Amino acid sequence: MNSPSLYIELGQTSFKVLKGDAGLEIPLERLENGGLTDSCREKLTHSLRDFLKKKGWQSRSHAFCAIGARGVSLRRLTLPSSTKEELQRVLRLQIESEFPLPPEELAWGYRPLDSAGRPGIVAIARQEMIVVALKKEVLAEYSEILAGCGVNPVFTLAALARNCLCPQPPGSYALLDVGRSHSELIAFDNGAPASIRILPWGGEDLTRSIAEKLGITHQEAEKLKVNLDQEPVARAELGQQIQSAMGAALEPLATAIRSHWSGQTIYLSGRSARHKDIAPQLARHLGGGVACERLELMPGEGRSAAILGLKRSTEKEGGSPPLILRLKEAKGGESIARPAPWKWAAVAGLLAIAALSFPYAEALLLKPRLAKRLSLVKADKGRLSTIDRELTFLQFLKESQPPYLDAVSLIARSAPAGSRIDSLSMNRRGDLALKGSLKD
Repeated sequence: MNSPSLYIELGQTSFKVLKGDAGLEIPLERLENGGLTDSCREKLTHSLRDFLKKKGWQSRSHAFCAIGARGVSLRRLTLPSSTKEELQRVLRLQIESEFPLPPEELAWGYRPLDSAGRPGIVAIARQEMIVVALKKEVLAEYSEILAGCGVNPVFTLAALARNCLCPQPPGSYALLDVGRSHSELIAFDNGAPASIRILPWGGEDLTRSIAEKLGITHQEAEKLKVNLDQEPVARAELGQQIQSAMGAALEPLATAIRSHWSGQTIYLSGRSARHKDIAPQLARHLGGGVACERLELMPGEGRSAAILGLKRSTEKEGGSPPLILRLKEAKGGESIARPAPWKWAAVAGLLAIAALSFPYAEALLLKPRLAKRLSLVKADKGRLSTIDRELTFLQFLKESQPPYLDAVSLIARSAPAGSRIDSLSMNRRGDLALKGSLKD
Protein backbone atom coordinates (compact mmCIF):
# COMPACT_ATOMS: atom_id res chain seq x y z
CA MET A 1 0.00 0.00 0.00
CA ASN A 2 1.35 3.46 -0.90
CA SER A 3 2.15 5.73 2.02
CA PRO A 4 0.41 9.13 2.16
CA SER A 5 2.15 11.89 0.22
CA LEU A 6 4.13 14.46 2.15
CA TYR A 7 3.35 18.17 1.70
CA ILE A 8 5.52 20.94 3.16
CA GLU A 9 5.33 24.75 3.24
CA LEU A 10 8.67 26.50 3.78
CA GLY A 11 7.79 29.90 5.21
CA GLN A 12 9.89 32.70 6.61
CA THR A 13 8.91 32.05 10.23
CA SER A 14 7.41 28.55 10.18
CA PHE A 15 7.84 25.08 8.68
CA LYS A 16 4.52 23.30 8.07
CA VAL A 17 4.07 19.62 7.19
CA LEU A 18 1.04 17.53 6.27
CA LYS A 19 1.08 13.76 5.86
CA GLY A 20 -2.31 12.14 5.50
CA ASP A 21 -4.40 13.53 8.36
CA ALA A 22 -1.41 14.35 10.58
CA GLY A 23 0.05 17.85 10.59
CA LEU A 24 3.06 19.56 12.15
CA GLU A 25 4.14 23.21 12.49
CA ILE A 26 7.67 24.15 13.62
CA PRO A 27 8.76 27.79 14.26
CA LEU A 28 11.96 28.87 12.49
CA GLU A 29 14.83 31.03 13.73
CA ARG A 30 16.98 32.79 11.13
CA LEU A 31 20.30 34.54 10.97
CA GLU A 32 20.76 38.07 9.63
CA ASN A 33 21.55 36.68 6.17
CA GLY A 34 18.27 34.73 6.11
CA GLY A 35 19.74 31.28 6.76
CA LEU A 36 18.59 29.02 9.59
CA THR A 37 20.46 29.01 12.88
CA ASP A 38 22.33 25.85 13.90
CA SER A 39 19.95 25.18 16.78
CA CYS A 40 16.96 25.64 14.48
CA ARG A 41 18.41 23.19 11.92
CA GLU A 42 18.99 20.61 14.64
CA LYS A 43 15.51 21.06 16.10
CA LEU A 44 13.90 20.95 12.66
CA THR A 45 15.73 17.74 11.71
CA HIS A 46 14.89 16.02 15.00
CA SER A 47 11.20 17.04 14.91
CA LEU A 48 10.78 16.00 11.27
CA ARG A 49 12.37 12.59 11.89
CA ASP A 50 10.07 11.99 14.84
CA PHE A 51 7.07 13.03 12.74
CA LEU A 52 7.94 10.84 9.74
CA LYS A 53 9.02 7.79 11.79
CA LYS A 54 10.94 6.38 8.83
CA LYS A 55 12.76 3.07 9.26
CA GLY A 56 16.26 2.50 7.97
CA TRP A 57 15.12 -0.13 5.44
CA GLN A 58 12.36 2.06 3.96
CA SER A 59 12.97 3.75 0.61
CA ARG A 60 13.23 7.53 0.31
CA SER A 61 9.88 9.23 -0.26
CA HIS A 62 8.94 12.34 -2.29
CA ALA A 63 7.90 15.54 -0.54
CA PHE A 64 6.13 18.37 -2.37
CA CYS A 65 7.53 21.60 -0.92
CA ALA A 66 6.01 25.07 -1.39
CA ILE A 67 8.56 27.87 -0.99
CA GLY A 68 7.62 31.43 0.01
CA ALA A 69 7.98 34.42 -2.33
CA ARG A 70 10.84 36.12 -0.45
CA GLY A 71 13.77 36.39 -2.84
CA VAL A 72 11.75 34.96 -5.75
CA SER A 73 11.69 36.58 -9.18
CA LEU A 74 8.83 35.83 -11.59
CA ARG A 75 9.08 36.78 -15.26
CA ARG A 76 6.90 36.21 -18.30
CA LEU A 77 9.13 35.58 -21.31
CA THR A 78 8.40 35.32 -25.04
CA LEU A 79 10.82 32.94 -26.71
CA PRO A 80 11.36 32.04 -30.35
CA SER A 81 9.89 28.77 -31.50
CA SER A 82 12.23 25.86 -30.77
CA THR A 83 12.24 22.13 -30.27
CA LYS A 84 12.18 20.54 -26.84
CA GLU A 85 15.86 19.75 -27.14
CA GLU A 86 16.69 23.40 -27.78
CA LEU A 87 14.29 24.81 -25.19
CA GLN A 88 16.69 24.42 -22.23
CA ARG A 89 19.49 26.19 -24.09
CA VAL A 90 17.20 29.05 -25.20
CA LEU A 91 15.87 29.44 -21.65
CA ARG A 92 19.38 29.58 -20.22
CA LEU A 93 20.33 32.36 -22.61
CA GLN A 94 17.17 34.31 -21.80
CA ILE A 95 17.61 33.85 -18.04
CA GLU A 96 21.20 35.03 -18.30
CA SER A 97 20.04 38.26 -19.91
CA GLU A 98 16.89 38.84 -17.79
CA PHE A 99 18.05 37.88 -14.27
CA PRO A 100 20.85 39.45 -12.21
CA LEU A 101 22.49 36.08 -11.49
CA PRO A 102 23.69 33.41 -13.95
CA PRO A 103 21.62 30.22 -14.30
CA GLU A 104 24.30 28.20 -12.46
CA GLU A 105 23.60 30.16 -9.25
CA LEU A 106 19.81 29.97 -9.55
CA ALA A 107 17.19 27.38 -8.79
CA TRP A 108 14.67 27.98 -11.56
CA GLY A 109 11.68 26.46 -13.27
CA TYR A 110 9.30 27.30 -16.07
CA ARG A 111 5.76 26.67 -17.23
CA PRO A 112 4.52 27.15 -20.82
CA LEU A 113 1.42 29.25 -21.58
CA ASP A 114 -1.06 28.76 -24.38
CA SER A 115 -2.01 31.48 -26.83
CA ALA A 116 -4.63 32.86 -24.42
CA GLY A 117 -2.05 33.38 -21.70
CA ARG A 118 -3.05 30.36 -19.59
CA PRO A 119 -0.83 27.46 -18.56
CA GLY A 120 -1.14 24.79 -21.21
CA ILE A 121 0.32 23.67 -24.51
CA VAL A 122 3.11 25.73 -26.07
CA ALA A 123 2.00 27.70 -29.10
CA ILE A 124 3.58 26.86 -32.45
CA ALA A 125 4.43 30.37 -33.67
CA ARG A 126 5.91 31.54 -30.38
CA GLN A 127 6.56 30.27 -26.90
CA GLU A 128 5.14 32.12 -23.90
CA MET A 129 6.85 31.03 -20.71
CA ILE A 130 6.47 31.78 -17.02
CA VAL A 131 9.93 31.57 -15.42
CA VAL A 132 10.43 31.57 -11.65
CA ALA A 133 13.91 31.77 -10.11
CA LEU A 134 15.63 32.33 -6.77
CA LYS A 135 19.08 31.81 -5.28
CA LYS A 136 20.09 28.17 -5.29
CA GLU A 137 21.47 28.36 -1.75
CA VAL A 138 17.96 28.97 -0.35
CA LEU A 139 16.67 25.61 -1.59
CA ALA A 140 19.98 23.84 -1.00
CA GLU A 141 19.68 24.38 2.75
CA TYR A 142 16.20 22.85 2.90
CA SER A 143 17.20 20.09 0.49
CA GLU A 144 20.08 19.07 2.77
CA ILE A 145 17.81 18.94 5.84
CA LEU A 146 15.11 16.92 4.09
CA ALA A 147 17.64 14.53 2.54
CA GLY A 148 18.98 13.87 6.04
CA CYS A 149 15.45 12.82 7.04
CA GLY A 150 15.13 10.36 4.15
CA VAL A 151 13.04 12.62 1.91
CA ASN A 152 13.54 13.69 -1.71
CA PRO A 153 12.09 17.22 -2.01
CA VAL A 154 10.28 18.62 -5.06
CA PHE A 155 10.10 22.41 -4.82
CA THR A 156 7.46 24.76 -6.20
CA LEU A 157 6.23 28.29 -5.51
CA ALA A 158 3.74 28.57 -2.63
CA ALA A 159 1.79 31.41 -4.33
CA LEU A 160 1.14 29.21 -7.38
CA ALA A 161 0.04 26.36 -5.11
CA ARG A 162 -2.46 28.63 -3.33
CA ASN A 163 -3.88 29.63 -6.71
CA CYS A 164 -5.18 26.06 -7.12
CA LEU A 165 -7.78 26.86 -4.42
CA CYS A 166 -9.13 29.96 -6.24
CA PRO A 167 -12.21 29.78 -8.52
CA GLN A 168 -10.06 31.63 -11.11
CA PRO A 169 -12.57 34.04 -12.68
CA PRO A 170 -11.81 35.45 -16.14
CA GLY A 171 -9.79 38.63 -16.33
CA SER A 172 -7.45 39.98 -13.70
CA TYR A 173 -7.48 38.79 -10.13
CA ALA A 174 -5.02 38.53 -7.25
CA LEU A 175 -4.30 36.35 -4.26
CA LEU A 176 -3.11 37.83 -0.96
CA ASP A 177 -1.65 35.54 1.71
CA VAL A 178 -1.44 37.37 5.04
CA GLY A 179 1.44 36.24 7.24
CA ARG A 180 2.56 37.31 10.68
CA SER A 181 4.87 40.14 9.61
CA HIS A 182 4.48 40.31 5.83
CA SER A 183 2.06 39.33 3.06
CA GLU A 184 2.52 37.80 -0.38
CA LEU A 185 0.58 39.30 -3.29
CA ILE A 186 0.49 37.48 -6.60
CA ALA A 187 -1.45 38.92 -9.56
CA PHE A 188 -2.93 36.87 -12.41
CA ASP A 189 -3.89 37.93 -15.90
CA ASN A 190 -6.17 35.50 -17.76
CA GLY A 191 -5.17 32.74 -15.38
CA ALA A 192 -1.42 33.27 -15.85
CA PRO A 193 0.77 34.77 -13.08
CA ALA A 194 1.84 38.29 -13.96
CA SER A 195 3.77 39.50 -10.89
CA ILE A 196 4.54 38.62 -7.30
CA ARG A 197 5.31 41.03 -4.47
CA ILE A 198 6.18 40.98 -0.76
CA LEU A 199 4.14 43.57 1.17
CA PRO A 200 5.43 44.80 4.56
CA TRP A 201 2.10 44.18 6.30
CA GLY A 202 0.96 41.23 8.41
CA GLY A 203 -1.21 40.09 11.27
CA GLU A 204 1.07 41.85 13.75
CA ASP A 205 0.02 45.22 12.24
CA LEU A 206 -3.62 44.39 12.96
CA THR A 207 -2.82 43.31 16.52
CA ARG A 208 -0.76 46.46 17.12
CA SER A 209 -3.59 48.68 15.84
CA ILE A 210 -6.14 47.02 18.16
CA ALA A 211 -3.78 47.36 21.14
CA GLU A 212 -3.21 51.08 20.48
CA LYS A 213 -6.90 51.80 19.84
CA LEU A 214 -8.16 50.03 22.97
CA GLY A 215 -5.18 50.83 25.19
CA ILE A 216 -4.48 47.18 26.03
CA THR A 217 -1.40 44.96 25.93
CA HIS A 218 -0.21 43.22 22.81
CA GLN A 219 -1.11 39.81 24.26
CA GLU A 220 -4.66 40.92 25.08
CA ALA A 221 -5.07 42.41 21.60
CA GLU A 222 -3.85 39.16 20.00
CA LYS A 223 -6.33 37.14 22.04
CA LEU A 224 -9.13 39.53 21.11
CA LYS A 225 -8.20 39.31 17.42
CA VAL A 226 -8.15 35.51 17.48
CA ASN A 227 -11.56 35.34 19.16
CA LEU A 228 -13.32 37.81 16.86
CA ASP A 229 -15.16 35.04 15.03
CA GLN A 230 -15.63 32.73 18.01
CA GLU A 231 -17.04 35.12 20.64
CA PRO A 232 -19.57 37.92 20.06
CA VAL A 233 -18.44 41.35 21.15
CA ALA A 234 -20.11 42.10 24.46
CA ARG A 235 -20.54 45.84 23.97
CA ALA A 236 -21.41 47.75 20.83
CA GLU A 237 -18.86 50.43 21.77
CA LEU A 238 -16.06 47.83 21.96
CA GLY A 239 -17.13 46.39 18.62
CA GLN A 240 -16.97 49.81 16.99
CA GLN A 241 -13.50 50.43 18.42
CA ILE A 242 -12.27 47.11 17.04
CA GLN A 243 -13.76 47.87 13.64
CA SER A 244 -12.11 51.29 13.68
CA ALA A 245 -8.74 49.74 14.61
CA MET A 246 -9.06 47.18 11.83
CA GLY A 247 -9.89 49.93 9.33
CA ALA A 248 -6.87 51.98 10.37
CA ALA A 249 -4.61 48.92 10.02
CA LEU A 250 -6.01 47.91 6.61
CA GLU A 251 -5.60 51.36 5.05
CA PRO A 252 -1.82 51.04 4.38
CA LEU A 253 -2.37 47.48 3.11
CA ALA A 254 -4.96 48.66 0.59
CA THR A 255 -2.59 51.41 -0.56
CA ALA A 256 0.23 48.90 -1.07
CA ILE A 257 -2.06 46.55 -3.03
CA ARG A 258 -3.31 49.32 -5.30
CA SER A 259 0.26 50.36 -6.12
CA HIS A 260 0.96 46.89 -7.56
CA TRP A 261 -2.42 45.67 -8.84
CA SER A 262 -5.56 47.12 -10.39
CA GLY A 263 -7.93 44.19 -10.89
CA GLN A 264 -11.46 43.55 -9.68
CA THR A 265 -11.23 40.38 -7.56
CA ILE A 266 -8.84 39.52 -4.76
CA TYR A 267 -8.77 36.37 -2.64
CA LEU A 268 -7.44 36.24 0.92
CA SER A 269 -5.64 33.41 2.69
CA GLY A 270 -3.57 33.11 5.83
CA ARG A 271 -4.35 32.83 9.53
CA SER A 272 -5.07 36.55 10.01
CA ALA A 273 -7.35 36.61 6.96
CA ARG A 274 -9.78 34.11 8.50
CA HIS A 275 -11.67 36.80 10.40
CA LYS A 276 -14.99 37.56 8.74
CA ASP A 277 -14.60 41.36 8.90
CA ILE A 278 -11.23 41.48 7.12
CA ALA A 279 -12.54 40.85 3.59
CA PRO A 280 -15.38 43.44 3.55
CA GLN A 281 -13.27 46.13 5.22
CA LEU A 282 -10.37 45.57 2.79
CA ALA A 283 -12.81 45.75 -0.13
CA ARG A 284 -14.08 49.14 1.11
CA HIS A 285 -10.57 50.50 1.39
CA LEU A 286 -9.63 49.24 -2.07
CA GLY A 287 -12.74 50.85 -3.58
CA GLY A 288 -13.59 50.75 -7.27
CA GLY A 289 -16.01 47.86 -6.83
CA VAL A 290 -13.27 45.37 -5.95
CA ALA A 291 -14.62 42.05 -4.69
CA CYS A 292 -12.67 40.61 -1.76
CA GLU A 293 -13.27 36.96 -0.79
CA ARG A 294 -11.76 34.64 1.79
CA LEU A 295 -10.56 31.17 0.86
CA GLU A 296 -12.36 28.74 3.13
CA LEU A 297 -9.82 26.21 4.41
CA MET A 298 -10.07 23.10 6.53
CA PRO A 299 -8.78 24.00 10.03
CA GLY A 300 -5.98 22.02 11.58
CA GLU A 301 -2.22 21.95 12.08
CA GLY A 302 -0.26 21.94 8.84
CA ARG A 303 -3.30 22.78 6.70
CA SER A 304 -2.25 26.08 5.16
CA ALA A 305 -3.54 27.39 1.84
CA ALA A 306 -0.24 26.53 0.13
CA ILE A 307 -0.25 22.94 1.39
CA LEU A 308 -3.93 22.31 0.58
CA GLY A 309 -3.51 23.90 -2.86
CA LEU A 310 -0.40 21.83 -3.50
CA LYS A 311 -2.25 18.71 -2.44
CA ARG A 312 -5.13 19.49 -4.80
CA SER A 313 -2.84 20.26 -7.74
CA THR A 314 -0.77 17.07 -7.37
CA GLU A 315 -3.88 14.91 -7.09
CA LYS A 316 -5.48 16.66 -10.07
CA GLU A 317 -2.43 16.90 -12.35
CA GLY A 318 -1.27 13.31 -11.92
CA GLY A 319 1.37 13.92 -9.25
CA SER A 320 2.91 17.14 -10.58
CA PRO A 321 2.92 20.56 -8.83
CA PRO A 322 2.10 23.78 -10.77
CA LEU A 323 5.78 24.51 -11.47
CA ILE A 324 8.97 22.73 -10.41
CA LEU A 325 12.01 24.64 -9.16
CA ARG A 326 15.11 22.58 -9.87
CA LEU A 327 18.48 22.75 -8.17
CA LYS A 328 19.96 20.88 -11.13
CA GLU A 329 18.95 21.31 -14.74
CA ALA A 330 16.77 18.55 -16.13
CA LYS A 331 17.34 17.13 -19.57
CA GLY A 332 13.75 16.06 -19.93
CA GLY A 333 10.41 17.69 -19.25
CA GLU A 334 9.01 19.07 -16.03
CA SER A 335 7.23 15.92 -14.88
CA ILE A 336 8.40 14.03 -11.81
CA ALA A 337 9.90 10.64 -12.53
CA ARG A 338 7.74 8.02 -10.85
CA PRO A 339 7.94 4.26 -11.21
CA ALA A 340 5.21 2.99 -13.53
CA PRO A 341 2.71 0.48 -12.05
CA TRP A 342 3.91 -2.27 -14.40
CA LYS A 343 7.43 -1.85 -13.03
CA TRP A 344 6.20 -2.48 -9.50
CA ALA A 345 4.34 -5.56 -10.78
CA ALA A 346 7.51 -6.79 -12.49
CA VAL A 347 9.53 -6.30 -9.30
CA ALA A 348 6.90 -8.20 -7.28
CA GLY A 349 6.96 -11.05 -9.83
CA LEU A 350 10.75 -11.30 -9.69
CA LEU A 351 10.67 -11.41 -5.90
CA ALA A 352 8.06 -14.20 -5.96
CA ILE A 353 10.12 -16.24 -8.45
CA ALA A 354 13.24 -15.72 -6.34
CA ALA A 355 11.45 -16.91 -3.20
CA LEU A 356 10.18 -20.09 -4.90
CA SER A 357 13.50 -20.95 -6.56
CA PHE A 358 15.67 -20.30 -3.51
CA PRO A 359 15.63 -23.91 -2.16
CA TYR A 360 16.66 -25.30 -5.58
CA ALA A 361 19.32 -22.66 -6.03
CA GLU A 362 20.69 -23.44 -2.59
CA ALA A 363 20.97 -27.16 -3.48
CA LEU A 364 22.80 -26.41 -6.72
CA LEU A 365 25.21 -24.00 -5.07
CA LEU A 366 26.04 -26.33 -2.15
CA LYS A 367 26.28 -29.57 -4.21
CA PRO A 368 30.10 -29.40 -4.85
CA ARG A 369 30.77 -28.71 -1.18
CA LEU A 370 28.54 -31.58 -0.03
CA ALA A 371 30.14 -33.99 -2.56
CA LYS A 372 33.61 -33.17 -1.23
CA ARG A 373 32.55 -33.76 2.36
CA LEU A 374 30.92 -37.09 1.40
CA SER A 375 34.15 -38.34 -0.25
CA LEU A 376 36.08 -37.45 2.90
CA VAL A 377 33.61 -39.42 5.03
CA LYS A 378 33.96 -42.49 2.79
CA ALA A 379 37.75 -42.27 2.99
CA ASP A 380 37.64 -42.09 6.78
CA LYS A 381 35.27 -45.09 6.94
CA GLY A 382 38.07 -47.47 5.82
CA ARG A 383 40.21 -46.47 8.80
CA LEU A 384 37.55 -47.43 11.33
CA SER A 385 38.41 -51.18 11.31
CA THR A 386 42.09 -50.46 12.03
CA ILE A 387 41.13 -48.09 14.82
CA ASP A 388 38.81 -50.76 16.30
CA ARG A 389 41.60 -53.41 16.34
CA GLU A 390 44.09 -51.07 17.98
CA LEU A 391 41.52 -50.02 20.55
CA THR A 392 40.73 -53.66 21.41
CA PHE A 393 44.44 -54.43 21.89
CA LEU A 394 44.95 -51.46 24.16
CA GLN A 395 41.90 -52.41 26.22
CA PHE A 396 43.29 -55.98 26.59
CA LEU A 397 46.63 -54.65 27.82
CA LYS A 398 44.91 -52.42 30.33
CA GLU A 399 42.79 -55.29 31.72
CA SER A 400 45.60 -57.92 31.86
CA GLN A 401 48.50 -55.88 33.18
CA PRO A 402 49.63 -56.71 36.75
CA PRO A 403 49.16 -54.20 39.54
CA TYR A 404 52.72 -52.83 39.48
CA LEU A 405 51.86 -49.49 40.92
CA ASP A 406 49.92 -50.87 43.86
CA ALA A 407 52.74 -53.23 44.81
CA VAL A 408 55.44 -50.59 44.51
CA SER A 409 53.37 -48.17 46.55
CA LEU A 410 52.84 -50.75 49.30
CA ILE A 411 56.55 -51.61 49.45
CA ALA A 412 57.52 -47.94 49.56
CA ARG A 413 55.26 -47.31 52.52
CA SER A 414 56.39 -50.49 54.40
CA ALA A 415 60.16 -50.34 53.91
CA PRO A 416 62.17 -48.44 56.53
CA ALA A 417 64.15 -45.39 55.71
CA GLY A 418 67.41 -46.03 53.87
CA SER A 419 66.20 -49.20 52.07
CA ARG A 420 67.30 -49.81 48.47
CA ILE A 421 65.61 -51.94 45.80
CA ASP A 422 67.93 -53.27 43.11
CA SER A 423 65.33 -55.15 41.00
CA LEU A 424 61.62 -55.92 41.04
CA SER A 425 59.50 -58.21 38.87
CA MET A 426 55.86 -59.32 38.87
CA ASN A 427 54.07 -61.82 36.63
CA ARG A 428 50.42 -61.93 35.55
CA ARG A 429 49.52 -64.15 38.49
CA GLY A 430 50.75 -61.55 40.90
CA ASP A 431 53.95 -63.32 42.06
CA LEU A 432 56.42 -60.69 43.16
CA ALA A 433 60.22 -61.02 43.27
CA LEU A 434 62.52 -58.29 44.41
CA LYS A 435 66.19 -57.85 45.38
CA GLY A 436 67.51 -55.08 47.62
CA SER A 437 69.16 -54.15 50.87
CA LEU A 438 68.07 -52.53 54.11
CA LYS A 439 69.95 -49.89 56.06
CA ASP A 440 72.66 -51.39 58.37
